[in-house]
Amino acid sequence: MKKTSSVLSIFLALLMIFSVTVSAAAGLTLDSAKIGDTDLSAATTIRSNDVIDLTFSADVTSNEAILATNLTKIKVRNAAGDAVNGPTVSVVGKKKLSVSLNSIEKADYTLTIGKKFQDVNGNTLAADVSIPFTVNKGDGSGTGGGNGESPLSFVSAKANGADLAGAELESSGAITITFDRGMTDNQAANFEQIGIYNAQGTKMEGASFTNFKKDADGNSFTVLSYENLPAGTYTLKLGKDLKANNDNTLGEDVTITFTVKDADNEKTDFLHSIIDAIVNYFKTIAEFFKNIFKK
Repeated sequence: MKKTSSVLSIFLALLMIFSVTVSAAAGLTLDSAKIGDTDLSAATTIRSNDVIDLTFSADVTSNEAILATNLTKIKVRNAAGDAVNGPTVSVVGKKKLSVSLNSIEKADYTLTIGKKFQDVNGNTLAADVSIPFTVNKGDGSGTGGGNGESPLSFVSAKANGADLAGAELESSGAITITFDRGMTDNQAANFEQIGIYNAQGTKMEGASFTNFKKDADGNSFTVLSYENLPAGTYTLKLGKDLKANNDNTLGEDVTITFTVKDADNEKTDFLHSIIDAIVNYFKTIAEFFKNIFKK
């Protein structure tokens, strides 16, 4: 009986060591906070309609209940520390979220993420995240005169209903691009200002556009369709000379980075699912033995 008890004690100890090791390795971290390819920091000055891409070390979106709680932990705060109305958080991927600023005022802000933000396995951040930045709508010096009395502003670029920034898309699809005012008078020239570029900076051929239309909010949008993009990283570029009906222009280029996925990604996701299942299985066994010995 003593021998059996000793064996069980050793087995339990090994399981506990394994569980602690896995738990330590799985601690959640914010891997990056970026505007396009630029890290968000106190020195970063961005536009009022920019999108902040957040990438975490583990899956933070697959569990709906956890996701709903996580979304409440991400805030854009003003200099007084108060949460600002306007910015919205969207799901980009399992490990990615984006914060759309949605035309907030020119000012100093801080992006905050509460330490109780967690991944789908319950691992949380080690501490609150706080990243200061500055929003600058432009001071009237942009080439093309886009900062007049009624300037043209970029509102959003979305694919499959989610923000384009950081998204992983199929090789063929569509991107909805929205601006804050009428765009019907200069459509042919405006479409020349919009393009998808590969990592080498080459503009991809074959994109097509729908005529600009108004949405329910009075914004103007066009749908860019693309086909057969090879797997890789791409940038949607909106040129500074895009012109609204009132002849005001965008004033500066807007670039948004996204990826086109490889079919092998699905195999990788499947492998990660198997590993997660194995880890959870051993955790369950460890809890089972802990409960037995407590009795």
